[in-house]
Amino acid sequence: MIRGRPVIAIVPARGGSKGIPRKNLYRVGGRTLIERAADLGRGCAFVDRVYISTDDAEMYELASTTGYATPSPRPAKLAADGTRTVEVIRNLAEEGVLPTDSCLLLLQPTSPLRTQADLDAVCRLLEAQWDNADMIVSTSEIDGPHPYKAQIVEHGFLKPLFQRDSAVPRQSLPKTFLANGAFYLGKLDILLQEDTFLPSRTLPFPMSAVQSVNLDGPLDLLLLEAILTKKLVALDDGADSLSPPWSIPGLPS
Repeated sequence: MIRGRPVIAIVPARGGSKGIPRKNLYRVGGRTLIERAADLGRGCAFVDRVYISTDDAEMYELASTTGYATPSPRPAKLAADGTRTVEVIRNLAEEGVLPTDSCLLLLQPTSPLRTQADLDAVCRLLEAQWDNADMIVSTSEIDGPHPYKAQIVEHGFLKPLFQRDSAVPRQSLPKTFLANGAFYLGKLDILLQEDTFLPSRTLPFPMSAVQSVNLDGPLDLLLLEAILTKKLVALDDGADSLSPPWSIPGLPS
């Protein structure tokens, strides 16, 4: 619990992922990505309950076997490519899985390099900043070209995405950050009220670029494998490999 509110962790895991088919069932160190996410939540003293939300029969069976299943599978209408995760959370609240006076912890399976220490720190941050913040979101600094230098194509010509001088030296531009997908923790009622995981009073929880690897596309698997092989991150359970069989869509296996 945090400040008297139960903390409910949700692991969203639909079956129809496109970039990496069936990615939520990939294994790191012998455990599937959805198991790793759910086990992370269960291992946190702040977390009261963990659920895996899925429309997929195989994943729902795994969730049932491990004790993480919701009362029923996710409705197919909430597992489409365009479904917003906040809609899934709203449905769980309407079904009574998420009490409206609870804190929601979203643990996406696609961030396998976060640790128990990270999660504990996120929970402590919300507890400490309870009166000043409604949500904690993990972030990583953008280490590539600055967004202010981005261009779009308009009528065949390059135009600046932002109305700013793109020739300004990067060192004079403000640091920019992205939500890295590892942690979203906050007050459920505020999330539903503002209809976003980034409500107006959201605090960042900075994480390193290495820990922020998110499995969205095929090349992310290569990056994850390299990080594990080179032992650039020490995982809590000592896992250091993607367990076979696995393949990268669009690349030779």
